[in-house]
Amino acid sequence: MKNNYEHLKETVWPGIFTEWEEVDVEIYAFTDLGIRVAINDEYIGLVYKNEVYGEYEKGQKLKAYIKLVREDGKIDVSFQPKQGKHVFLTTDKILEHLKTADGKSSFNDKSSPEDIKNEFQVSKKVFKQAIGKLYKKGEIKITDEGIELI
Repeated sequence: MKNNYEHLKETVWPGIFTEWEEVDVEIYAFTDLGIRVAINDEYIGLVYKNEVYGEYEKGQKLKAYIKLVREDGKIDVSFQPKQGKHVFLTTDKILEHLKTADGKSSFNDKSSPEDIKNEFQVSKKVFKQAIGKLYKKGEIKITDEGIELI
């Protein structure tokens, strides 16, 4: 990608992207609303500040997802895949976390959103859905102290 972002289009025609389509992005600006990204070196997209769960830097290239093409043609982007897939990926992160912590973790549904975001790069809602899924599958137990592998 070029370092000059002036060639990027601000809007897109309907049908160019599908919802939750995976795209390549490059971060090029931080604004009051969130992070502006170049999508496939052709369009401008925005990841809203309240949906950013990690540390990012200008020039960083990564995979992202088309969340929505608005009526005005502007593109909302997410660094996380659609919720169902995101929960599935988060269960893997939690299991990995437990394995490196000898099967026990102090994280549970009472943990602060900030702690969850810092450790797993997800919202508390997604974390709770993921531990719920692991619990239902009989892979973990949830205690007052946290979660444990079974």
